[in-house]
Amino acid sequence: MNIPSTQGHRARIPLKDSIAAVGALIIPCLLPELNSILQFFMPGAAAAFLNTCSFRRNLAILLAVYIAGSIIFLVTGMVASTLILAQASVICGGLLIAVWKRVEAPETFLVLTLSVICMSIIVMVVASGWNIQEIYTKMITAMTNEYDKAVELYKKNSNGPLPAQLDQLIISIRETLVAYFPGIVCSFFVFLGFANTITFTKLNSIKGRECNLEPEFDRWRLPWWLVWAFILFGFMAVVPEGIWPVIGRNGVLVLCVLYLIQGFSIMKFFFKVMDTPIYIRYLVYALIGIQWYGLLLVVFTGLMDNWFDFRTRIEKRITPEKKDQD
Repeated sequence: MNIPSTQGHRARIPLKDSIAAVGALIIPCLLPELNSILQFFMPGAAAAFLNTCSFRRNLAILLAVYIAGSIIFLVTGMVASTLILAQASVICGGLLIAVWKRVEAPETFLVLTLSVICMSIIVMVVASGWNIQEIYTKMITAMTNEYDKAVELYKKNSNGPLPAQLDQLIISIRETLVAYFPGIVCSFFVFLGFANTITFTKLNSIKGRECNLEPEFDRWRLPWWLVWAFILFGFMAVVPEGIWPVIGRNGVLVLCVLYLIQGFSIMKFFFKVMDTPIYIRYLVYALIGIQWYGLLLVVFTGLMDNWFDFRTRIEKRITPEKKDQD
């Protein structure tokens, strides 16, 4: 009986891929100044390199790297590197489990995001001795101190006193950062999960490996129940006082980021079926990034797709036109 080539390939354990996976997990821990950037693609790259092995072998290698790396970092006093390795291991392990369970890419991306958020909360709880309020206050203080230092540096380098309107804008930005700090952090984790999912699928595609994370990005559709979460957070945001409006506003911010990603998925699908030149695509993306209301339009498109299914409508309209041309 002949064994399919893909199974024969996955039965082998290339040493170079294992070494590359270990390097992708460890390098961000050794470069703290670049960690914020490297974490967006290194865990996904590690999972792509490990995707040549069996599932059990994958987890064994990942667990061995995490345990050995954590021991070394703790012994050498690199506590922050231990946390970075834990975060990378969670993302890498999540991708490998998603391949094994054949979970679709949008759900995988959401699970990775929630996993990193939960891990961060657990770390905060353990580190604070269950006093989350204290460590949260310290994080806010550290953030505002860095913001104030940047403002002071800008004022020193500016010629003369700042206009009153600019001073008011600086104060407003500071207040906004404090009010939306949880949502900003969670939004960072959303992009972290998204970037690593895309990195994983792209590397597997380049190497010609099967990763089972379907569909392609231009076909991504978020679960329908997120709409109800959006509505719930929206109602909470308009509550007059208390902690509920804080939770509501930050929840709406995170969900807007999720629907921003779905909106870009729809845009990519539209550009693909319309055979839009690459330079026009980049021009549109640049204009959207410059104008804030362009981002809101993309968010609105992603949200409304739950009811209007724009991709199906575009296909129904484009297909007859192409047949007429043929």
